[in-house]
Amino acid sequence: MNACCGEKKRKDETCATLDSIPKSVCSATVCAQDGAPPHYGNFVREFLDTTFPQRWIGRGAVMAWLPRSSDITPLDFYLCRYVKQHVYSEHINDINHLKQRTTNVIHSVTSDVFTRVWEELDYRLDLCWATNGAHLELR
Repeated sequence: MNACCGEKKRKDETCATLDSIPKSVCSATVCAQDGAPPHYGNFVREFLDTTFPQRWIGRGAVMAWLPRSSDITPLDFYLCRYVKQHVYSEHINDINHLKQRTTNVIHSVTSDVFTRVWEELDYRLDLCWATNGAHLELR
């Protein structure tokens, strides 16, 4: 997807979601996005500036996206690594095999796993708070 076409669809979906959230909650919401090229077009930044004025974190924002900050993003610090580790634990024969392995691994994630992920996130946030956001080497 490019910044114009793909983000138009995302904008429509985001607006529909935001409309369902009470204004008091939405006005205190800070949006974080990673600034990957498809997420960085003028169209995207204008939408973020309008929807989250002075309240979005990312490349080109008032609040910059922290470099290498995936340490506090559960999808990055856990799920992507977990899926990759398990999907590629055996030889992949073709794209259909890859899709099936990925689907099976995602379906194998249990609610107990999510509980542990949230506990880990809580631990990581406590470390960030205790060190005033300093660089950390996490286990």
